Amino acid sequence: MKKKNQKNNNDLPKGQTPEKVRRVIDYYDHQSEEDAVAEIEAADDADETFMVVPWDLVPRVQKLIDQHKSKSKPRRSKSRHAA
Repeated sequence: MKKKNQKNNNDLPKGQTPEKVRRVIDYYDHQSEEDAVAEIEAADDADETFMVVPWDLVPRVQKLIDQHKSKSKPRRSKSRHAA
């Protein structure tokens, strides 16, 4: 019998496994404060943003990102949009 809060693989986004999730958690749990700051600063310089996406939309968003990357579009300006 499963414990109440234990998730099965069907609750994870396509392509994710409990092991992959554990590795991500371990990475951030053991990341130094300096490395975390460097990662945030590097992301701020990128032409990207972070946002919360519902699990069930992750595959669709990933597909859009892949389509966007495959097109050769000129980079847009570094303007920032508040979310």
